[in-house]
Amino acid sequence: MKTLTLTIAPLVISVLLSVNAKANSYDNEWENVQSNAHQSNNNEEDIEASIRKVEREQADEAEDKRIASSTRVRRFHEVLDELLAEFAYDVRMGQLKSLKNVSIRKVDVSDSLPKTYRQYLELLVAERIRENSRVKLISCVPCKTKTSRLVEGKLMITSPTTNVGRMQQAADQLGIDNFIDVVLVYHTTHMVLAMQVFNTGTQELTWARTYNSETIKSRYQKLAIDYKQVKKSRPGEDYVPDYRFLVGLGGGIIPNVNNNSDDSGMIAAMIRGTEKFDNRRHEFGLQLSVYMKKNSILGDHGTSSAISDAPKLEASASELTPWTTAIAMYGMYARHLVGSIESYNEVRHGLNVGLGFLMAQSYLTASVRAGWDIYFGKRFATNLAVIGLAPSTDYVSSESVATSAGVGFELGMSINY
Repeated sequence: MKTLTLTIAPLVISVLLSVNAKANSYDNEWENVQSNAHQSNNNEEDIEASIRKVEREQADEAEDKRIASSTRVRRFHEVLDELLAEFAYDVRMGQLKSLKNVSIRKVDVSDSLPKTYRQYLELLVAERIRENSRVKLISCVPCKTKTSRLVEGKLMITSPTTNVGRMQQAADQLGIDNFIDVVLVYHTTHMVLAMQVFNTGTQELTWARTYNSETIKSRYQKLAIDYKQVKKSRPGEDYVPDYRFLVGLGGGIIPNVNNNSDDSGMIAAMIRGTEKFDNRRHEFGLQLSVYMKKNSILGDHGTSSAISDAPKLEASASELTPWTTAIAMYGMYARHLVGSIESYNEVRHGLNVGLGFLMAQSYLTASVRAGWDIYFGKRFATNLAVIGLAPSTDYVSSESVATSAGVGFELGMSINY
């Protein structure tokens, strides 16, 4: 019995150890399964996160491309408008003023632009010329017409742009004196607008100009002109009047009623207000002049007692008492001799004429004046004028006495506002 117990005990122990080992192996396998499952879940989350990140990057890139595309389109038309505004400014300054009429013959654009931009650019150029000048625009339909014919068995296609004879014929039929060609060159970094005008009869190049978007504002900056104001000053928008006011003081010789040189010396004050038009070349407005006799202001000097004690003679009705104060009013027209762009660094000249009247006490007469203005800088000017007075009448003791015509002059300095 004892021997049997010793035999069974090792067997039971071995069985228990075997069962325990299998149980441990099952536990390890279960842990491995759970670990693998957990890693699988983490991998799926990483993949989903990566997918979401890629989607966000693609969405951001698409938004950037959309914004960049819209910016490029807006920028193209903005630069084109600036080039056309520069051209319109030159036209408004009188660059094409000498031309009687003009016709747009040919418009070329870069290959990167659609062909429809040719007609679009032609309309824009025509609009700028029409709004900023009085040059007549003539539409040349034959200039854009192509013809075909057989020459020695070959088909020849010609147009006035390639056939000088046809072009001259079209110009003679429509009465066109000048043709204009337009070229628009577009690059990703800049844009160039080039124009040339030539005479149809002599084929002589009359005017040519190139506008580059990189240097378009340099001329305005050198002249201290605000480019934004120039851009907004295109005709067709709200009209803003441009006035000039002159306030001056001087003296001169103004004929008095008795034609006495001692009574003709005057001290003069002037106020002129005019409105500018035609690019500051012309002005029209009013001028008020006030004259005071020099002797009445400065007084008489060196009067002797003999003269003061001399008996006074009564003035007859035919004797005229010289006036001491007079007011003259003129309607003024001025023509300024300035170039296409007025520069304050140069001395400018202007001519003016006025028609009005001169009134003093009981004396009234028609008056005419012609003047010469010399402008220094922006604020100061010298004014020289010749004044003519028409014959009139003066009243002395209820009697009218005729006065003769006279010519005088006036010289003064004025401040320009």
